Amino acid sequence: MSRKIFISYRRSDASDFTVALYNQLREHFDESDIFRDINAIQPGQQFAQVLEESLDSCAVVLVVIGPTWISGAGQRLFEEQDWVRQEIARALARNLRVIPLLANGTKMPTNAQLPLDLQPLCKRQALNIDNARFEYDVAKLASAIKDIVPVRKRAKTSMGSGWDAVFKAILLILMLASIGLIVWAWLGSDGQFLEKVTMSLLGLGGVAGGWAAFTRQRWIELRANQIEQV
Repeated sequence: MSRKIFISYRRSDASDFTVALYNQLREHFDESDIFRDINAIQPGQQFAQVLEESLDSCAVVLVVIGPTWISGAGQRLFEEQDWVRQEIARALARNLRVIPLLANGTKMPTNAQLPLDLQPLCKRQALNIDNARFEYDVAKLASAIKDIVPVRKRAKTSMGSGWDAVFKAILLILMLASIGLIVWAWLGSDGQFLEKVTMSLLGLGGVAGGWAAFTRQRWIELRANQIEQV
């Protein structure tokens, strides 16, 4: 069963955007499950043959539509031999999950702007992906297709978990020591008032710093779990 992702794009239109998209998708899916021509085609291989075989093995086709997708070099869409046109037309004819990705506010093309065999693309629900919220938008995309393409399994090493526990233990010791310094300053110290205030401020600083570090570590863990579940 085909369970891979095919990225269709025109290099003169959205090359940098597609590279970023490809790299971000690798945070959610195995690299071997994502096809992008510049990565998948080796020197000496036939471009047409590799594209056709790769499309045959894919269940999801992402059509990257940038600002010049239907203008300039994009006018080649009306040429029957244009590879971008053939990729999309073939995917639509097979009724694959074809998702138009609108890069940075690009408008969805109309039927009049597309050749007849690409006009069904206008009926597919598009997804906007903006640089300002790039990770969030790609995570939303990944969530939408995870029922078709298996998400990447992240290995959790015991060493990583061990270091997290050590880090938290150090923070706890730091905060307890800081609280102990405050208590000692006022109950066990013979120092002057100013000295007690100074030690108390140092203790409060330790508690605040330890709590901030603990909160940040917990936020990182929660964020990692959210990404893994997407």
